[in-house]
Amino acid sequence: MKKIVVLAALIISGCQSSKETEELPFKQLTNLIDQYADNTLEKGNINSLAIAIYKEGQVYHNYYGNIHKDSKDLPSDRSVYEIASITKVFVGSLAAKAVLESKISLDDDIRAYLEGDYPNLEFEETPITIKNLLTHTLGFKNKRPEKLEDVENKISSGYYENRPLDYNINDFLQELNTIELDKKPGTFYRYNSIGPELVAYILEQVYNDSFENILARFLTELDMKNTYLQNSRKEQSEYLVDGYNENGNLAPKAKSPLLGGGGGMLSTLPDLIKFMKFQFESNDPLIKESTKKLFENNDDDKLGYLWDVDVAEKEGFYYMKTGSSNGIQSVVLICPDSKYGLILIANSTSEKAFNDWALLYDKIETDLLMYPKRNLVSLLKDEFITNPNQAITNYNEFVKEDKTYYTVHDNLSDALNNLGYEFLNENETKKAIQIFKLVVSEYPDNSNAYDSLGEAYFVDNDYSNALINYKKSLELNPNNDNAKKIISEINELKHID
Repeated sequence: MKKIVVLAALIISGCQSSKETEELPFKQLTNLIDQYADNTLEKGNINSLAIAIYKEGQVYHNYYGNIHKDSKDLPSDRSVYEIASITKVFVGSLAAKAVLESKISLDDDIRAYLEGDYPNLEFEETPITIKNLLTHTLGFKNKRPEKLEDVENKISSGYYENRPLDYNINDFLQELNTIELDKKPGTFYRYNSIGPELVAYILEQVYNDSFENILARFLTELDMKNTYLQNSRKEQSEYLVDGYNENGNLAPKAKSPLLGGGGGMLSTLPDLIKFMKFQFESNDPLIKESTKKLFENNDDDKLGYLWDVDVAEKEGFYYMKTGSSNGIQSVVLICPDSKYGLILIANSTSEKAFNDWALLYDKIETDLLMYPKRNLVSLLKDEFITNPNQAITNYNEFVKEDKTYYTVHDNLSDALNNLGYEFLNENETKKAIQIFKLVVSEYPDNSNAYDSLGEAYFVDNDYSNALINYKKSLELNPNNDNAKKIISEINELKHID
């Protein structure tokens, strides 16, 4: 605790040099990221993590945990990861480049680049266009043709782990004749990998070169020397990271039966950082082209060139892409308006691992958004664990320094509320109650704050206080169905007069 007080005093007094003062908040940010990562691994659902952030020109990256469960095999800058569907945004960038070079047009009928007629690749006289390939709006009745579906399932099961693939792009082009459309292209979003694979094939036709070579040239421009297609090297890299599946077993490595445009790339964290920096620091017009919105529907799906794009109230414009192989979960986030980016990779894909990964992403992204303010709740977390009363006293004191720290008032994800639930999930009910009482004092007019406190009392079998808080929550939000349900359950328990 004393260290935090000293650091805050140094910042306020200006006793440091200008450079040190500028560096200190970023160092404290990275310290918190290390803390979040370590806490995530302590839950036991993820073996290792790789994290990189970009904030206003400053970059930090680090690795955590062991790649394998029973070894000290640490991830490093040499570690190679399956980036799965993040591959798609590289295909999107190449497509944007081709558009700018007038090699293709977004409204081109894709059949102009295919040998044969393919009369099936239209619906009600509306053909599939390149834009549809880039926005997952093909109109296919089924996600994939039958034989390709079988091959993909066998890859996921590990059938081809030690067997050569018996399906390729030529087989797919033949099977494409069997595809049936039941929706007008461009009108219905359905995520798929067929679109980017066809884009990769079209790029081969217009550049008269292999997709592997086209991609390699682009990667060379970005100085991404350790990024490549899975099928492009004869031997698997000794640094290729193993991943773990839902059952905690080693997951089979991914293989690409087609060109690899749908998810066939491997990369290292330093190379992905170069790609992230390119998005922020390059004036290449393909960045603006590749991230402009091409599709939007009523379900809030918004797509650029295979990027998910949107504008948020606080973040401003942002674009992102996630990737999930059999054993690796990853994400790249770019927020140009707020000048921050995030890369997060975990080598576990179970449901619990995914939830931990997503929560970690949310914590880091919130701190990047609020920077240079620091997360007061996280800074005091250890003290909340060991001495909640003192932590609350310190919280109430430091919260006054509104230019230094951010709290629940700034943070839509409610850092205190999340901490309360961490205690509740770890059966630290008394500590959870203390935290939720603090949330109520910070949010006296917030229905959810009382709902959370009511839940903690309910878990603690203190039904009188649970009922008081659930009723207050319902008073503030008459549509709180959860409060109605629990109030009814408490009354049925007949523990209360």
